[in-house]
Amino acid sequence: MAKAYSAPGKALIAGGYLVLDPAYNAYVTALSSRMHAHVEESSTRPFSSITVQSPQFDGQWDFVIHDSTIANVSETHGRKNPFLQATIKTVLNYFQPSEKFNLSITLYSDPGYHTQEKTQAKTSSNGRRTFLFHSKPIDQVAKTGMGLSAGLVSVVTGALVGHFTKQPVDQNRQIIHNIAQIAHCEAQGKIGSGFDVAAAVYGSIIYRRFTPETIDDVLGKQLSAELCAEIKRIVDSDWHFNHTQCSLPQGIRLLMGDVNGGSETPKLVSKVLAWRRASPDSAEVYAELDLANASFVSALTSLQSSIVSKEALEPVMDALRRIRKGLQKLTASSGADIEPKEQTSLLDLCEKLPGCLGGVVPGAGGYDAICLLVEESKIGELKRASAKDAAFANVTWLDLSEEAFGLQEEPVEDYDF
Repeated sequence: MAKAYSAPGKALIAGGYLVLDPAYNAYVTALSSRMHAHVEESSTRPFSSITVQSPQFDGQWDFVIHDSTIANVSETHGRKNPFLQATIKTVLNYFQPSEKFNLSITLYSDPGYHTQEKTQAKTSSNGRRTFLFHSKPIDQVAKTGMGLSAGLVSVVTGALVGHFTKQPVDQNRQIIHNIAQIAHCEAQGKIGSGFDVAAAVYGSIIYRRFTPETIDDVLGKQLSAELCAEIKRIVDSDWHFNHTQCSLPQGIRLLMGDVNGGSETPKLVSKVLAWRRASPDSAEVYAELDLANASFVSALTSLQSSIVSKEALEPVMDALRRIRKGLQKLTASSGADIEPKEQTSLLDLCEKLPGCLGGVVPGAGGYDAICLLVEESKIGELKRASAKDAAFANVTWLDLSEEAFGLQEEPVEDYDF
């Protein structure tokens, strides 16, 4: 029986760099651009297999499972996709299915994940889904930095867990999250903060990471029965991390702007971590940022129970200014372009646009994007004002909104193209 699932993208509004440390909370917003996976049983073969197709990018991978008890997974044509391979391997080594299976997974991504040049829109037969089909393969299409790999790993994990358990997502959400975190780290070759996978699985959350030691013992290891047992033990254990549900107050909208730039997140992170290890002043900078982040969360929480007025919005605006000040200090101290001068100028101009409460460079920062909080009633006015200003010529406002929910099951008929 066919099933379909989707998982959202993410924006880290508050907690950049602090999110790497289990001592600090971060405010992560899930975004309405989602990754999708349609899974069904395929034609019978004499061995277990999982075929994955990405029709939007003309991609296909055929994974053969050589031993179901210790899932040795290989792609028959030598096509590399470390995220798919790590996900399939981790799921199978957790469940260790005893019966042969043949599955077909079809992947789709909403338009917000990639630049939209040279694309053709196609709509499902029931008119409920429209996806952009690209003329180039996926490795030649620029991404927008919304957590594509985390969404991919999470939605494929959800689809496979759903198939093997025959249970709804909510019954296995923690298992899905833990498997997806292990697979994502395995594919990347390092243990990241995990906020992107957590948002894909749980939705908009206040997040405090798990300790890296939680999963260190199962990464980069030779396949063995002992490794499979360790994966199962770790996935089923309590990771002691925070993922408290949150949402923006009614009347406040998130507005993401794609900036025609590019940043190498690993290099930025490495630079900041090296500075933190070497600098005795880093604790003070981190403490200042943590206070700003906490005041931001507190201000948003207060707004949930009050009428949105100029006076009520002032604490949010003040908190965003304090976060920017902290990120600017981190930029100057570490030498990493977290809020580079170009982004500082752009965000300063954004604060003068109608309805803008303030903004930040999301996530690790750099030149990729800006993230604004805007009064919902003034979104159109803000966009019209920016369209008249040459300073915003390189900014594309993305058609996105906050998404409260994480991984979820979808109607199968929405994916009939």
